[in-house]
Parts: sequence; C-alpha cells; structure tokens
Amino acid sequence: MAPWCHFPCRLDSSTLTDVLEIAFRPDRTSEVPMARQLADHVATLVASGRLAGGSRLPASREAAIALGLSRKTVSAAYQQLAARGLAAGHVGQGTYVLRARAAPAGALRAASARAPREFAWGGLFARLPPAPAAALALRRCERGGPSPYDFRGGRIEPSSLPLADLRWAMGHAFRSRAGLQTLAAHHDPAGWPPLRREIARLLVRRGISCDAREVAVVNGLQHAIDLTARVLVEPGDAVVMEQPGYFGAALAFAARDADVLGVEVDGEGLRTDRLARVLRLRRVKLVYVTPATQSPTGVTMSAARREALLALADEHQVPIFEDDYDNELRYAGPVQPALKATDPAGQIVHAGTFSKVLFPGLRVGYVVAPRVLLQRLVAARAASDFGSGVVEQAALAGLLATGALDRHLQRARRLYGRRMAAMLASLRREMPAGTRWTEPRGGHVVWLTLPSGVDADRLHEAALALGVAYARGEVFFADGGGGEHLALSCAAVDEPTIVKGVGRLARALGEVASRGRPQVGSRPAVRDRPAGRRSNGTQRAR
Repeated sequence: MAPWCHFPCRLDSSTLTDVLEIAFRPDRTSEVPMARQLADHVATLVASGRLAGGSRLPASREAAIALGLSRKTVSAAYQQLAARGLAAGHVGQGTYVLRARAAPAGALRAASARAPREFAWGGLFARLPPAPAAALALRRCERGGPSPYDFRGGRIEPSSLPLADLRWAMGHAFRSRAGLQTLAAHHDPAGWPPLRREIARLLVRRGISCDAREVAVVNGLQHAIDLTARVLVEPGDAVVMEQPGYFGAALAFAARDADVLGVEVDGEGLRTDRLARVLRLRRVKLVYVTPATQSPTGVTMSAARREALLALADEHQVPIFEDDYDNELRYAGPVQPALKATDPAGQIVHAGTFSKVLFPGLRVGYVVAPRVLLQRLVAARAASDFGSGVVEQAALAGLLATGALDRHLQRARRLYGRRMAAMLASLRREMPAGTRWTEPRGGHVVWLTLPSGVDADRLHEAALALGVAYARGEVFFADGGGGEHLALSCAAVDEPTIVKGVGRLARALGEVASRGRPQVGSRPAVRDRPAGRRSNGTQRAR
C-alpha cells in the first residue's frame, strides 16, 4: 500500500527558499487510471490557488519514488497537465506550472467575490488502508439501478412484513407518558434492557445460555463485526475468513489494515484441515465464520467440522467470531445449535441481526460475548455513537415478547422456501451443461459456478442487457478471485419472475459460452447425466 506521500515543489523566483508539499494518495481500487488520478489532484491544487503559477513540479523519477508509482505513470500525468494547459516542460529545467494570465485588480476582486477558490479536499483525506478487491466488484454489481429480474442480495419481499404487528409495536412504545419518559431517560449504550432480556430468551433455542448482562444491542451485524475488529485487530494482524465469504467482514477487517487470509469452503463448511495449516504457520488474531448458513454458498457447517474448529481454536488460543445472520430461515434438515452453545471458555463472539428476518432498514443486531470483551465493545462504540435507536429497540422487544416475530418467521419460511424451490427447479431445467450450484437448506442465496472457460465480464454485460442482475463472485473473494462464480438471491423475486429470470440468465450464459467454442467441426454439447445431490451440497446441471 502506498502511504500518504509529500513531494517538494520549488516556487517562483520570489520564494525560491520555500517548499510546497503536495499530499497525494493513490486509490488503487479505483477504475480511474493512476496517471489521471495524479493529474486531477495537481489540477485541483492549481485551480484552488494552492499551487502557484511558476511552481516547479518534482522530477518524474523523484515523484515516482516518493509516491510508489512508476516513472512512466508520473510522466503520463505531467503530459496530461500539459495537454490541459496547466503545465509546461523545459528541457534540462523540469516541468513548471503555467502562470495565470494577469488581470486588472478590479476584475480580480470581482471574480473573487463571485466565485471563491475551490477547496482542495483531495490532499486532506486521512490515510486509510486500501479497500479489498471485493469493494470494487460490489460497485460494479450495483451499477445500472433496478432490473426486472433482480437476483442481487440485501433485499426482502415487502408484502411479507407483518404490517399490523409493526404498527402495534411502534405505537406500544409510546403507550403512556410514563413509558415515553422511560424511553427518553434511556442512556445505556449496551442497549434497551427489555430488549436485551428478550434476546437472551430468544437465544435459548440456539442452545446459548446467557443473561442480559452478556448481550449488547448494536446497529446490525456489520456494526458488530466492525466493533470486534476495532477492539481485537491491529494493523498487520492475521484474520481468517471463509473463502468465498461475506464481503462486509472483509471490508471491516481491511479497514483495520489486517492481513485477511481466505480458507476454502466446501459442502461441509470451512475446511478445517486447511485452517489447521494456516494456524501452524501464522499467529492468527481472529477466525470469522458463518456456520449456520454460510455466506454466500448457503451450506451448513457439519458437526464434525464444528468439533474440529472448536478444537483448533482451543489449541491455538484464537477467538472465533460466529456470524449467525440467517439461522432463522431454515427449510430442511435438523437445526444445528450455535457454536456459542459449546463455549465453556468464553472464546466465541456470537452475533445476530433482526434485519434479515424483518427488513434491512431495521438496523438492530446483537452481540453475545464474555463480559470482559463486551465492556470493551460497548466502550468502543462510544467513540462514534452512544447507542442504537431506543424506539426501534422498544418496538422490537414488544414483537419478541408477544410472539409476533415468531409468527412472522413461520410465514417468511414458507414464502422464501417456495421461492428457493422455484429457483432450484429453474436452474435444473435451464442451465447448460457444466454449470454447478449449491442447494441450500436455509437462507435465500444460491451459489453458482459457471462452466469452464466462460468470460465473466461478457456474461455480466449480456445478463444486464436481458434485464438480469446478480452479485458477481468476486464480491465474496478478498483476494480478487471468484470470477467463475455468481450469487443469486430469490428473496425479493416472486416465483414467475424467478422462472423467467433464470431462463434469461441461461440464455445469456449459452450465448457467451458459444462464442468461446470452436464453430467448425464442433459437436453439440452433451448435458451431464442426472447426478442427484452431491455429498458436498452442489448440484450438477441436468
């Protein structure tokens, strides 16, 4: 990562002894070429008046060394500045900022009154570690706005929400003046006490025995991950994540300048044999997992893998962050208890959210952790806020206490179960040979692997042209890999639209795949034989 860099520029003859420092930090995750970034930055300083006409820019070799760029990149930036009329090069003397043409004093005063000079924010931003490649891939997935066949995640079916119960719960929070006074007097950053008690009761069915003092309310699961990273992870620390894995966790750990290590996932969850090798080679600060419904593949970590993971964590004395984001949406098979259910040493941080079971805009989640760690987490959040919205917490406590949330979950399981079944049936019917996908027993995302040789960029463009949007596989790989995968969410798409959308995706895939196959003397593709469900949770195209 290139640090903040300052390179000196000599000013004109009246101030030859002065040195102007230009701060520039390359954004290596941006699609804007590096030379253009540097040229734009210098142009901003010229326009703002912070870089005067006649200032000498540093030699390309010096600037390249200071900024961690190639000399060719710096030279290209200088050429762009010259093309814009902002700089000129002189053989043997270097490159200079061109002087602005003189204007009458009265005109200068009038111009200053009309338009104050632009402030050069670009040179003032705090130094941050570079975002992982997943962040750039996520921006690419979100471009283009809504699509008729939108299989991107982070969405729910609005019509499934328990509107009457939500209205009651919000009104109930203000049921009396005394109740309102209690809400107004709440100052506990750990969360609304009645909600913390209800969460402790709720977690019993996950096998977790805790009391309200071991629960903190946070602004969703992303907040829980970020707080844990801030408390435990220092720059350079190694953090293990599933690969593929949740992109939000990768962003949080990258923001701490951690060394994120991806460990492979298969049909039984995290490969603990691979994890064992990593733990032998590196001192790992934290292991992040989604055992109930792996994000994004949807597989459930097997009992054997869970035992192995807990044994490794104990042997190497490394804490585990258990992201239990989608455990409530389960359609088949036995419900596995949470990892936290078997944690006598207090080594596991367990976090969940209500945003998935209700709606994403409800930013309420929770963390269960040993009190010594929980106190640090609550103290860390005080640096940015003093607690989650108390009205939402009070309403949610009412939904839990009356059983309204459980009734909603039963309806949601039936709805999303039908949509998942429609998605899987359509994939079996439509997808070309060589395509593979997981068959999740919970959640609402299917992880699809493309046939060998398919150009992921061309497929994405072809699918968008047919109105189909999805999450690209690179979003879930911290190292920029995963181009041969994509994720399809069925949560916000009704069954007829799922059928049509999968058909269009298959059409786009067939067109892109055919471009890469030889046309002369080629045989028609032979579909794979029906293979049923594999032991690793994937399904071959039939």
